[in-house]
Amino acid sequence: MLSFENFKFIQADSKDLKNTIYQLRYKVYVEEFGFLKKEDNPDGYEKDEYDENSIHFAALDEKNEVIGTVRLVLNSEKGLPIEHVVNTKFIGDKPSSDKIAEISRLAVSRNFRRRKENGQFGVESYIKKSEGGILPNKRPASDQQQKRKKPVIILGLYQILYHASKRMGITHWYMITEEKLFHALKEYGFIFYQIGEPIQYHGTRTPYLGIILDIEQKLIKEKPEFLHMLLMGLEKKYHPNHPPIPQ
Repeated sequence: MLSFENFKFIQADSKDLKNTIYQLRYKVYVEEFGFLKKEDNPDGYEKDEYDENSIHFAALDEKNEVIGTVRLVLNSEKGLPIEHVVNTKFIGDKPSSDKIAEISRLAVSRNFRRRKENGQFGVESYIKKSEGGILPNKRPASDQQQKRKKPVIILGLYQILYHASKRMGITHWYMITEEKLFHALKEYGFIFYQIGEPIQYHGTRTPYLGIILDIEQKLIKEKPEFLHMLLMGLEKKYHPNHPPIPQ
């Protein structure tokens, strides 16, 4: 378990916790945004064929209620979702399939997508355009904006996802997402490379590849304090090799 500000982030291993995650995904993907059809999810759970081959993560509030989730789809005989929806090009040497996983089904509860006064909990992926954004689309945020608009839940979910990936020996992440999330992650050193053309997939989405070694090296050079936070709770044997981080 990891803690980030007032939230906890855990790997979901129990059936009950996974069912709660599926219910949250249903609220977000089916009821609120209409990305998926109600008739395809009649029990109020949003599930698909990749869930059984995925690691699920949950963000918990102070009452231990699930308010956010993301999953890491592992390679199996089904392949990865990205392979069935878009043509992609790989960057660099492609490792064995067990070292590649796909980040997907990011969902944050409506009540935590944006703190009304400053928007710091969520990410603009889940905010209507008329409400404004959490982070600027392409231009860097000022120091004041960064402090006020840090997407805490997203960063916490990606932290625990990173830990699980390091422990499993995963070196590359696929991700299909909208441009806003790509830029929000980039602000904190999670660099992803575009590997295909945008498609209509739960809205307009672009395929990306994240190379964990590249992300680590960027953080070492440019954001050592954030790297220090990212590594908290991860066994030292999985830490990247780098000079000591200033305390």
